[in-house]
Amino acid sequence: MRRARKVFDGMGERNVITWNAMVVGYVNAGELGMARAVFDEMTERNVVSWSVLVMGYCKGCLLDDARELFDRMPNKNLVSWSVMITGYSQSGRAEEAMGLFWEMERTGVALDPATMTGVISAAAQLGRAELANWIGCYVDRNGIERNERVLTALVDMHAKCGNVEQALHLFDEIPYRDVFSYAALLNGLASNGHGEKALEIFYRMRADGIKPDHITFVGVLSACSHAGLVDMGLEFWESMVRDYEIERGPDHYACVVDMLSRAGRLEEAFEMAWSMPKGPHPGALGALLAGCKTYRNLEIAERIAGKLFELEPGNTGNYILLSSIYASKDRWEDAARVRRVMKERCSQKSPGSSWF
Repeated sequence: MRRARKVFDGMGERNVITWNAMVVGYVNAGELGMARAVFDEMTERNVVSWSVLVMGYCKGCLLDDARELFDRMPNKNLVSWSVMITGYSQSGRAEEAMGLFWEMERTGVALDPATMTGVISAAAQLGRAELANWIGCYVDRNGIERNERVLTALVDMHAKCGNVEQALHLFDEIPYRDVFSYAALLNGLASNGHGEKALEIFYRMRADGIKPDHITFVGVLSACSHAGLVDMGLEFWESMVRDYEIERGPDHYACVVDMLSRAGRLEEAFEMAWSMPKGPHPGALGALLAGCKTYRNLEIAERIAGKLFELEPGNTGNYILLSSIYASKDRWEDAARVRRVMKERCSQKSPGSSWF
């Protein structure tokens, strides 16, 4: 960008196109501060100027800055709406994505497949079957192209919202199924407790000659966990490295810890959580703590509680689980103490001292 800036500074005349080129360059380089400085210097802006910077903020996970700029835009087009909706959706802020979709609807701007994919993804995250059905009807009613990305997003949404038959029907509509479409269906089924059906899809995927990726194996391990297929899950755990050379990530570890915990194999789950390359993951420890509640294992619960509270000081569910375990053992004073710590930490947003 230094060379581009040097040429730009030496230009006798500049127009909105050259100014936009500099904003785009800085955004692509991840230099959002410089992009904003150039944007602020512009005497003339068009919808591209605004949309590019909004996109940069979204990619940089600065969603509030992106929304502040978006709201100031004098004119919005399909691209600017799509960038903001997709930014919210990809950042897990599904309610805000849907709120912006309703707002876009009121303006009369027609959605294209790319924007619709972001909306569908947001609906999938919310997990509401009735909303999923409405979105599916909206796609048909408005004649939005049902390309592979839209169909894959619809499969993911219906599977995650529990509309299993609809998800399977849409999956069969996809003309050229790839690892993404298979993973969408498999993970959606697994997350809704349809473990055996998810494994059927995995076997079908292998039969079609499609190589699973790391996301696919999150679904496979989750499916084994929900179906209680521990030995099979452990075999997949080995197979993902041995046969597919896939590096295990925190989500894979969390799935196996959850699987072992559900089966009551808490010591193995504990060892698995502490064997994670970057240290115990809160998702894994949370699953183990839930297993401790199911099997009333206070010893392991106390061993992991301190680390879990350190990682997630504001997660009230963890305190409630530990308090319930104490209560199941008639340790009422300890149960009350954990509740007090929960109130202090979650109201003050401060981890404070050790919960012990």
